[in-house]
Amino acid sequence: MPKEYQGVITRFLHQDERFILSEENEMPLVIEADDATDFEFLKQFLASNSRQILEDMACYGAVLLRGFKIESEEQFERIILSIPEFRGISEAFMSEHGRVHVDNLNYVLHTNSVYKTGGTLYLGGFHTENYYSADVPGFLCFWCFQPSDLGGETGLINTQKIYSHFQDELKQKLEATSFFVCKWSVTEIADRYQITREMVNKICNYFNLPIMGEGEKQFVLMYKPSVLQHPLTKEKALQINLFELPSLNYELRKCFMKDYKGPVWFWHRFFWKLPTPVFNSVEKLAVIFISFFNSPKNSFKILSTKLSNFKANRKNKHFSDQPGKVGSCFNDKDIKDLARLMRNYYSSCLWKKGDILLIDNKKVMHAGMPGKGPRVIRAMMCNPLDMNYASTAPGFLAVSERTTETVGASMSKSKIS
Repeated sequence: MPKEYQGVITRFLHQDERFILSEENEMPLVIEADDATDFEFLKQFLASNSRQILEDMACYGAVLLRGFKIESEEQFERIILSIPEFRGISEAFMSEHGRVHVDNLNYVLHTNSVYKTGGTLYLGGFHTENYYSADVPGFLCFWCFQPSDLGGETGLINTQKIYSHFQDELKQKLEATSFFVCKWSVTEIADRYQITREMVNKICNYFNLPIMGEGEKQFVLMYKPSVLQHPLTKEKALQINLFELPSLNYELRKCFMKDYKGPVWFWHRFFWKLPTPVFNSVEKLAVIFISFFNSPKNSFKILSTKLSNFKANRKNKHFSDQPGKVGSCFNDKDIKDLARLMRNYYSSCLWKKGDILLIDNKKVMHAGMPGKGPRVIRAMMCNPLDMNYASTAPGFLAVSERTTETVGASMSKSKIS
């Protein structure tokens, strides 16, 4: 049993609080309101019990704060920052378009302002946060303002448990070397942050982000380790975005299909049974249509950036051969095994209004799960990790927190601090 906290109820989720049952019964740990449910009580509780909460996050992977009256984004931000060890991340380097701040708050983000995340027809897309950014948070926090009418939970996968089941041969491949993640043209970075190309170079050199090419053909490359060792538990966990395994979502749909029964899930099952090329085409068209409908300006900006990068890549002979990515480590059997492991250790927690979910991003992947109806979830990222970005770095990293500003904050301020 978990350690008891004073003034609250400490427990694990009941079966009726999970949409899908699995072998994962202890994530997240639930800290539930008892007599006191107000904002001030929770703020003081988190400040007083912060060290134990961090230990429980490291042990169980996630902690759910349930039954407290958190009614605004501002309260959410203040609650998270009441944990003394948490340092909010205001700006992540080259974050995805649509990941913007809510109103004038410093740290609270839309999960995506361009398209809906979770509560749709989509199943898949599990990831550790900010795999495609240089600024990886140690902790990820979600607050539920409005849960979906059906489904729409934030699914969790404990990647330490997943990794422990991998074959030794696969582990050796993953830990041997860092893999290429993505690249950006220096011009694109300078335009986004409204700074000079010289300042982009200076900041990238400071953070040891590799730069290749010259002039207009200059690119910033990012490689990353795929396996992190947790600083508290010393366990190893997989740290990637599973979009790097193109066939995985198809295998996941097969593994999860039986969990979505009845007429309310008919259209979801219908689309999941489509041939993969057809499904992928429908998915891409839907994302494009929804994005342009919700935010034409941002969608046009995304399209323009992709076209500029495509042209730059065609001109640049340095990158005619694509560097190896982490997906090359996994064969068909590995991917099928991974899908089964993910279903076996899947943690499903149905949202309730006011819930706050604290996730240890060093050992837990997440994804917005299928459903329907309006869904409003806000996010905060905290405590940037000190990462290696070079191609020569190993694929295994004993992780620690960064003490400096994030790369994104340095770009935004046009200085290193």
